[in-house]
Amino acid sequence: MLMHDNSTSVIAEHSRMPHYQAYYWLALSQAGKLQVQQGPWWYKLPLPGVAALDIEAVVEQGRQRIQGRGRWHSADLSDFVGCYTCRRKGREIKFAIDAHDLKTIVSPAALDWCDIYFKANKWSNQSYPEKIVPIVNGNGFLRKRHMDYFRRLRQRPKKYDVIFISRIWGGIEHNTRLFEVLSRLPVKKRLVAIFVEGVGATSEIHAARKRLERVGVTCTSELLTARHLWQELAAAKVVVFRSGKHLCIPWRMIDLLCMGACVVTDSDFFPDWPERLQPGKHYISSGIKRPVDTSLAPEQEYDKLERTVTALLQDDALQNVLRKNCVEYFRKHAAPRKVGAYIYSQLEQL
Repeated sequence: MLMHDNSTSVIAEHSRMPHYQAYYWLALSQAGKLQVQQGPWWYKLPLPGVAALDIEAVVEQGRQRIQGRGRWHSADLSDFVGCYTCRRKGREIKFAIDAHDLKTIVSPAALDWCDIYFKANKWSNQSYPEKIVPIVNGNGFLRKRHMDYFRRLRQRPKKYDVIFISRIWGGIEHNTRLFEVLSRLPVKKRLVAIFVEGVGATSEIHAARKRLERVGVTCTSELLTARHLWQELAAAKVVVFRSGKHLCIPWRMIDLLCMGACVVTDSDFFPDWPERLQPGKHYISSGIKRPVDTSLAPEQEYDKLERTVTALLQDDALQNVLRKNCVEYFRKHAAPRKVGAYIYSQLEQL
């Protein structure tokens, strides 16, 4: 395997590498040898939990090289796509990691440049070029210490029956309906709707907030701190979770898998990771038939959420199985070292 060969190195060449690539940096550094070429001079990358990485100034040179062939545009050098080169004993493989929420390819230039293109939100029912393969949608804010903390949260006492904390965007009416359904449940619940300033039509946002306040949902414009959010989620028997703004599998799924949460979703996940997250095994899907344009589902579909959560709360054994399966999935497929090993295995197949 490439990751076991000391002569193998992976070099990141063409991206600014912010949060969207950080999980993959962590993955590559844990599974093999990673060098990062970026920035105006050599310096150490301040990523806790990652071995010190040397960074070299070749980004502009790389951009000019590709621009000279007329295939790279500044808009494609986005925060979402990282371009890497794997070098081993004279061999060179170029690969890109597209961490965007969209199912479409956000950097055609990177796709043209690389030998293999990892897509974090690759839909199984979409047609893609053969070089595109799926990858876990890694939470770029996480470091080793956070995942150690998630493991401790597995034993946190449950003070809520059900929890749903969600930003109101990317399908405002759909999110509002989910909250309204959960507000009817005669259980101990924690419902928090976060309204982000400047997101969505003002009139629609205001109307949604009034509706939710009317049914007792906590509404706020303040984002929760990460630690507060994690503590709240870990304190619930059932965590309700929805697809992201573009129907992606959100970053927070990594957190929930690692802490061993019992997850109920609004619908089946649309994207597939390399090892598929299976409804009924890793999460329980309410089966809401949500349109792929993120618009509202038929009104009667939302009653499915109430029935799903109610049934799960009555089945302690199934809750425990789901928690165990989530932990096992993270350990085998979503932990950084495993994601890095998967990347290297795909390069080896080339």
